[in-house]
Amino acid sequence: MEQLNEFRRCNPRIFDGEKADHWVVEKWLMHMEKLFYDTFVDEGYRVWFATHHLDGEGYRWWVDIREDPRTDLSAITWTRFKELLLTTYFPQSVKRQMERDLRNLRQGDRTIAEYEREFFRLLHCVPFVVRDDEDKARIFEVGLRPAIFRLVQASNLSTYREVVNRALIVEKGAEIMKERDVVDQSKGKRPAAESSG
Repeated sequence: MEQLNEFRRCNPRIFDGEKADHWVVEKWLMHMEKLFYDTFVDEGYRVWFATHHLDGEGYRWWVDIREDPRTDLSAITWTRFKELLLTTYFPQSVKRQMERDLRNLRQGDRTIAEYEREFFRLLHCVPFVVRDDEDKARIFEVGLRPAIFRLVQASNLSTYREVVNRALIVEKGAEIMKERDVVDQSKGKRPAAESSG
């Protein structure tokens, strides 16, 4: 009980299960895991601590599980608890849509950093979409702007981090060339892109 009181002093968020937004449950789980790590909560206590921070519909969901005579509470690990919670509040239909969103994600007008953030946000929710690091690299690479994609893809990189780093270098190079063209035009010179052809 003392450890629970210590944990509560960290002001853990309450999950009430009221909002249908799947990001609410994801954020709550990430918040709880961060607090578990920061306060050294053992695996065996995590479900107990988490269920003390459910309210409203979220708590009713837990009571239904807890009071079901078929439920073996000792078998509900933190991993299993997350699976049960996500099955209810983050259904397969939403995951399938997010998988499509990830595969169809394009950089568009975003910077590489902004594109990577969105890529990771989606990937975090549907990690099963990628088989390995190289697959993750290919999915990310395909979504790059065509001019960046051509240069990155020609490098034939095999890891996600290499692809992102190369894309950042290409993006930075394009910014430098653009700035140089602006300076050259103000001095009356032809832009570098035109003079190199």
